[in-house]
Amino acid sequence: MTIDFKDLRPPANYPAYPPYHTGDYLEEFFYKFYKLHKQDFDKTGYILIPILWTNTYLRNIPTNDIQGYIDYLPTNTRYFTVSQFDDGIKEILPLDTVNFVAGGNMDGIPIPLICSPIPQQLLTETPKDIFCSFVGTYVNSERYKCRFDLYNNYSRNKNFYFSKPRHWNRQIAEDRFQEFINITKRSTFTLCPRGYGKQSFRLYEVIQLNSIPVFVYDDEFLPFKDRIDWSSFCVTVKLEDISNLEIVLNSINYVKQQEMLIAGKQIYNEYFTMKGMSKNILKTLQNL
Repeated sequence: MTIDFKDLRPPANYPAYPPYHTGDYLEEFFYKFYKLHKQDFDKTGYILIPILWTNTYLRNIPTNDIQGYIDYLPTNTRYFTVSQFDDGIKEILPLDTVNFVAGGNMDGIPIPLICSPIPQQLLTETPKDIFCSFVGTYVNSERYKCRFDLYNNYSRNKNFYFSKPRHWNRQIAEDRFQEFINITKRSTFTLCPRGYGKQSFRLYEVIQLNSIPVFVYDDEFLPFKDRIDWSSFCVTVKLEDISNLEIVLNSINYVKQQEMLIAGKQIYNEYFTMKGMSKNILKTLQNL
């Protein structure tokens, strides 16, 4: 009997998200990277489970069908997976499978939630006239607690800019997208609270837009933290400590801000591009 995992690698059939994204999404890019560098991956002793989880789930392929493919895998092999889906992988994986997760709502090794770079023409430098901002989804629900708590604490503070409350929508209106780009470029700091998943595209977009990301979290989720000094380019704040956020941000002087912006761009290029992420997944497996 032959099982063709190609059936579980369907192409994406949904609108581009974020709206500027072009080309392969995270899982698709990594699968191609894996095939190109399979000899190096084989040396780690781990084999990729070759499923595009997000595309498969969004096409509503029954989980029983997916589990049948997984159950076909030989049990005398060590496996790993790479998934972007917010809720992670629903199926039962082979024992001791190593999970690299961007969505965050399952146990695993954090990787950045990234897509293709923001188009160069949108990255023009803009004078900073906003201390700290947030443009995006926040509503009063447990799913968006980090964001809503920030809004309640700082929306009436003149040093903070918040867009109007809005629900998440896969299709982002052009005016909302332009608001995010323009406000972020004008901001010294940009709030990057977790959303439904434990991180968001925003964190990595903010670095490209020459603002300092402020990652607000309830559960820590920092990709490649064994190799990256996150404090060199990002302010990290636990949700329980947000009442002190303005004090923390005011303690970062102009010279330090410039150092953080430079460090952010260097780290982005090495770790937070599709290729950089893929190389660091390989390095992680080599060190296990």
